[in-house]
Amino acid sequence: MTANLLNLNVDTLFEQHSVSEIDAVQKRIQSLVENKREELRTHVGERYRDLLQAADTIAAMQTSAGTLIEQVQRVQANCRSLNEQQLLGFQSTAGQDAGSGSVSEGALQQRSAKRKLQTYYGTLAQIKLLTALPELIWTHLDNERFYAAAELFVFSRHISTGLQLDGQSALMQKLPVARKQWEILRPFHVTIKQAVLAALEREQLDPDLAVDCLQSLLLLDKSDLGAVLLTFLGLRSSAFLNCLESRSSEPRRVKERILASLGVLNSTVELLDKCLLDNGLLFTRLAECAASTCPPSINRMESSERQLAHLLPDIIAGFRPQFEVAQLPPEKLGASLQQWLDKMNALAATHLQQVFALVSSMQTIQDIKAAARMNGRPDFGRLEQQLQLKHCQLDFYARKYVPLINARVREIIRSSWAAAMKQAYEQVLALIEDGQSQPAHQIWREQSDDLPLSLAAALSEQPKRLANRTKGYDLATMELSRQFDGQLADIIQELTVMLQEQTTRAEDKLALIKFLRETAKEQLTDYLTSLKGLQLRERPALLLALRNSLALVELCPNLKLCFCQPASWRQWTGNLTGSGIEHWQRICGLIEEEMLSFWLLIVDDVLAGHSCEEKLPKALNHEVVLSDFALWQTLTLEQRDEEQEQSVQSTIRIPSQPRLSLQTYLHQLIQALNQAVPQTLPTKVLHAFNQRLLGQLLSHYERLAAAECTKASQNIALQLYFDLKFLERVFAITREERALYEQIHMQQNLLRDCIDPFDFELFAEHIATHVARASARLQGEFGVLTPATTALSQGAVAASSLAHESDPNVLCLSSSGSTSLWFPLLPIVMPQATGGSAIMEEKSLSSEPVEKVTATTTPTRKSGGSGARKGDAAKSKSGAASFFGMSQEWFR
Repeated sequence: MTANLLNLNVDTLFEQHSVSEIDAVQKRIQSLVENKREELRTHVGERYRDLLQAADTIAAMQTSAGTLIEQVQRVQANCRSLNEQQLLGFQSTAGQDAGSGSVSEGALQQRSAKRKLQTYYGTLAQIKLLTALPELIWTHLDNERFYAAAELFVFSRHISTGLQLDGQSALMQKLPVARKQWEILRPFHVTIKQAVLAALEREQLDPDLAVDCLQSLLLLDKSDLGAVLLTFLGLRSSAFLNCLESRSSEPRRVKERILASLGVLNSTVELLDKCLLDNGLLFTRLAECAASTCPPSINRMESSERQLAHLLPDIIAGFRPQFEVAQLPPEKLGASLQQWLDKMNALAATHLQQVFALVSSMQTIQDIKAAARMNGRPDFGRLEQQLQLKHCQLDFYARKYVPLINARVREIIRSSWAAAMKQAYEQVLALIEDGQSQPAHQIWREQSDDLPLSLAAALSEQPKRLANRTKGYDLATMELSRQFDGQLADIIQELTVMLQEQTTRAEDKLALIKFLRETAKEQLTDYLTSLKGLQLRERPALLLALRNSLALVELCPNLKLCFCQPASWRQWTGNLTGSGIEHWQRICGLIEEEMLSFWLLIVDDVLAGHSCEEKLPKALNHEVVLSDFALWQTLTLEQRDEEQEQSVQSTIRIPSQPRLSLQTYLHQLIQALNQAVPQTLPTKVLHAFNQRLLGQLLSHYERLAAAECTKASQNIALQLYFDLKFLERVFAITREERALYEQIHMQQNLLRDCIDPFDFELFAEHIATHVARASARLQGEFGVLTPATTALSQGAVAASSLAHESDPNVLCLSSSGSTSLWFPLLPIVMPQATGGSAIMEEKSLSSEPVEKVTATTTPTRKSGGSGARKGDAAKSKSGAASFFGMSQEWFR
């Protein structure tokens, strides 16, 4: 309505309406005018303060604008003044008026002419650089110094830009070569980039070249690091595909193409780890370029061009590339790498599988696996954890290549394994029921077929007849093992044929190999359960059971192949090889544990039949001492008093060997053990036997030490102490066997309390010497019971295997062999008097220069005899050493 009132036509209003209606319209118009007037007053009243404040602001802005204009004018004046003076400084003459400050007109003209000349020379120097840059850039490209080429190109672009800005000057109008030279340099941007991209597509790419290429891309395109990373990963994908393609110009074998593709994948991740992670090589280079000590780009020019640097403007002479690249977050790097891995999975599923389909022989697959193992499998566990990737996701060989190698496998027939195991168990049961065991002396009787008849037979891996007999394996046992191994060989051969089929899926092959392992484990477990359920207690039956069971492990190589796949299968099994070895060790441990229970029954039976309580005297009296104690050795100690120049002699008697009853008991025990178990005892069984034997002996000696006769007689305590030291040394009781070690030392301390401290201090050194001598002399006789060299050095507890050593019955003559020092080398001496030998032996026992030990039966020696015998002994040692090819230390 308001709009209608404002747009009324007065003439039309009077023509179409009456006076009363016109009067009403007038009233409405007046009312509307009053309302608008009131609204205007109200609006002005409310906004008045804002209006005043805006007026003040406008006035302040006017003042600031005036000040800014004035300052800009001053800056222009200063720049004009500096331009006129060409950085030559203000010249002042003494005596001039301080307010004059102006230079003469002649000086200004001179400076202007000098400035023009300098500009002329600077322009010519820049054009000279532009003409020299193309050849220099090509040189760097040929030498694969891409960053240097990129830096020189950017330097040329910087020079050309400066010259183009001054293109309207008279000098530049006369020098059109500058513009033409830039037309020559401009294509280098594409040329350098293409060379960089081609370098990143190579199969072999070292970190320095990769960083040089990445830095060139950052400099040429001024892009962020994320885009450069995507470009790099894309080019490595192209390199992967190029490795798999077959080119007519460069034909390559399938094996080489597969190994090259694997190398591209591993090298790509290694480059990311070395170059793009925190403190990587790329960031180190960028930091060096951004440092203030970085030389300018003109330093990359030849020496003749560098000499023109003083003619160039500072902005040209001091130019160097600038990088503002932030650190690449691990999350972004991990996301980009994950996308690349997904892409590579798709490519491997198509292209790589097609290449593997071209492999036609198992020998090629073996070569691929051998080459991959030789090249090594890098460990990217730290990188996976840092980039939050899945475990082993960067193990390309295990995740992409092994499943393709294991593409054809089938399952082993369970019934064949069960039939072989059932037949072996029935044969073992028949041998136990027949009870026909090989006589003990038959094992060590030489036969014509013991030794191999040819060198090839000796070097073959087939079980040797003599070695098997030393372990108690007779003809029946070896025949049983041969039949069982033959049946397993048939299964392995059949499985090998199945694995060579080209259409089998990888899952089927893995399931087949796992099923073979689980079936073998199940059948062997059932066999041990059935054998243990027989409740065998007789010694011959136990020996037959454990011998035949252990023979299945040692004489059946195909049984191990069921757990540890043969070399021809490893091209399919991949990571299951280590798992198979672990399962094989477990099943061997299970068999050894069950067989150890059989061994312990035999050991307990032998010890029960020859108890030390029955064989050794229970109490010590004078009759036992006279009949049981060996002859003690009498030594004369001579000590010289230097002040009074007199010699003091004292005579002592110390034991020289263990009690005769102890030696007899050990000999009888060895004889009984050889009669019961003629073959060599495994290390773990021997350790268990020695533990039980020493437990009984220490209990016996504990009762003897607590007897009154021992406490009353120092000689009895000394002999018992000697016996305990002898047992400790012969049986190699170390601190690792804590309970036994503490028990024997506690008893030794109890016996020491029964000996006079002064006498014991005097006897201790000689007792230790005699213990060592007695143990060395009797070690060969007690060799069946004494532990091996490894047990002597590491403790018998370290022995954890029932498997025999390679040559358990070969007694080494030196401590550097694989077994203990059973028989020491015999000394080579010249014939001489018995008394002289005793003198030399007793003199060797003395270690103090003031103490001399001699025998009571020592005759008087001549002064020259000792030197002559020493010379003869030295000659004999030298001759023996030359004959045997050893040092003289062997014949001391």
